[in-house]
Amino acid sequence: MELKFNDNYAKVYGDKYTDKMNYLAKVIMEYETGEDNFNVFNFEAGLGKSLTVNKVLLECVFDWDIKKKFLIVKRFNEESLKSLDFIDGGFVQNSIAITHENWKDWQYKLEDLQSQKIIFISHQRYISLCENDELREAFTKKRDVLIIDEKVNFPVYTYNDFRYTNIFSILPDGLRESLMKVCKPLNEFIERQKTLKNTNKVFTHKFKIHPATLRNFTNEIQVALDNNTISNLDERTTITNFVNELQLFYSSQCIYNSGNISTHNPKHKHWGLNNNIILDASAGIDGVYSCNPPKFYLINQSRIVDHSQCKFNIIKFNSSKTKVNTYSEQYFSEMAQRIIENKKDNDKVLVVGHKDFAEKIHEQLILLHDENDIWIDKRDKKNDKDYGDQSIAISWYGNLIGKNWAENFTQVWLISTPNISIEQYLIHYLHYSDKEIGNKSTEIIKGRYKNTMFNDIQRGYIASEMYQSLKRIQRVAIPKGEFFITCEDEEVINMILSQFKNATVTNEIELDFVKQLQEEKEKQKELRKQERHENRKPDQVDLFIEHIMTLKKGKYKKSDIASELSITKLNRVLTDVRTKSLLNVKLKIHTREIEVIR
Repeated sequence: MELKFNDNYAKVYGDKYTDKMNYLAKVIMEYETGEDNFNVFNFEAGLGKSLTVNKVLLECVFDWDIKKKFLIVKRFNEESLKSLDFIDGGFVQNSIAITHENWKDWQYKLEDLQSQKIIFISHQRYISLCENDELREAFTKKRDVLIIDEKVNFPVYTYNDFRYTNIFSILPDGLRESLMKVCKPLNEFIERQKTLKNTNKVFTHKFKIHPATLRNFTNEIQVALDNNTISNLDERTTITNFVNELQLFYSSQCIYNSGNISTHNPKHKHWGLNNNIILDASAGIDGVYSCNPPKFYLINQSRIVDHSQCKFNIIKFNSSKTKVNTYSEQYFSEMAQRIIENKKDNDKVLVVGHKDFAEKIHEQLILLHDENDIWIDKRDKKNDKDYGDQSIAISWYGNLIGKNWAENFTQVWLISTPNISIEQYLIHYLHYSDKEIGNKSTEIIKGRYKNTMFNDIQRGYIASEMYQSLKRIQRVAIPKGEFFITCEDEEVINMILSQFKNATVTNEIELDFVKQLQEEKEKQKELRKQERHENRKPDQVDLFIEHIMTLKKGKYKKSDIASELSITKLNRVLTDVRTKSLLNVKLKIHTREIEVIR
């Protein structure tokens, strides 16, 4: 299958681009990996890999001689619907996108799925199919090619004091004693680690509980749900999820850190067909694939898009969630000011950080800019408004990959790093390696794992999330945008910039409030030093030097000076660095005398 391209990428980069895209088409149509292996391609973000897949599928839809059937996994349902519209257009009824809306019908006619040449599903449905062999069989039976668009992030389940308190508040009084019993091993473990002050350590643990205790609690909760004792829909969902996850905390390997116990569902792992492809732009820097090389084979793709006309600004600040929250008021105020100062009239600006920071930066921006010209991404997908051509848009990590509404924006600001709780990186290892931690070191040094593989996963996760967010803008053949990256980890910065061909750092920015804090710190340090000096009691060296300074030129017996000043160990005084600084300037030292020379 030879595809034709006449887009701007093809015009600017010619065969470098078209050869890559046709190679992808060849892999889709001709390669075979086997069910347990995946070819991973790291085509750079925005290059058109999803469009190429759609072109291949379009050819297959209208060519009845092609018997292959496809399962396509998109990050979000809306992306599935867009692709379906591209290849189907409402005319050919042999492709389907399974969404929340139509699943109500399709779940009762699973056999009809086999007649569909192409099925689109979301990442979330792919994960849910890990847990149900029968449903998975319905989606995969007599199907040939699996294409996963973007990295799959499997769920991490976490238990801590906050979660226990929340569940306790929801349950009626009659169930709270059972909750205390079933959570006792977890709560006692957390309290013990707090007593031992194990706040900066990460380690594995397997929890045990008597099966009857867990079973009784589960049965009691089910009765309460059946009787509508817990009637609120959100609370029912919260309790149901909690009960299901308790099974995992008492059966799977857990990772502890700073009051958090995290674990995973061992069923959550990649499953495939005869030919499996993962398209992940940041696969070359994300360490999860390298922890299981037999399963994930990285077919590395060189970068071709020239970013030499772009500006890359590095804001030197530790923008972890904890650090930003420490200086929240000063930080968001200054970042908002800098965003507005750097925004020209024709600019469209994307601001990305943790979801918790969206409202904080919005509050500061509306003090400086028209509120109607600032959009916050949809927190409520059903009721919030879509992006409406505002010149400033605010979004967050985990909500942008796979979406292209900001592709023509001219600036992007990453106002924080996408750190997650440090134990969760090990859960990602469990997801992708299909192994337990074993005796591998989980030691942390300056916030990073000592173990090379875990460190690669940690730094790779941060760098890949930031790279993917930066590439939401300027998805054109010759980008000319401006990129602002708030980060002080040079290794992460280098990993990010390595994904942009011909990228160079244009400017390094130091925040004003950070400089003020540093100046104040130095000032306080100097004051403390001065106070110590002023409050220090004179010692024998001070007394000796003060006495020498009053003497006239001449020689004086050591014994007389020692006696007069009550110095018991004169040799120590004479070898002190303060005394030595006066040698050949004010005095000379002889065997039995001290000579004042001026």
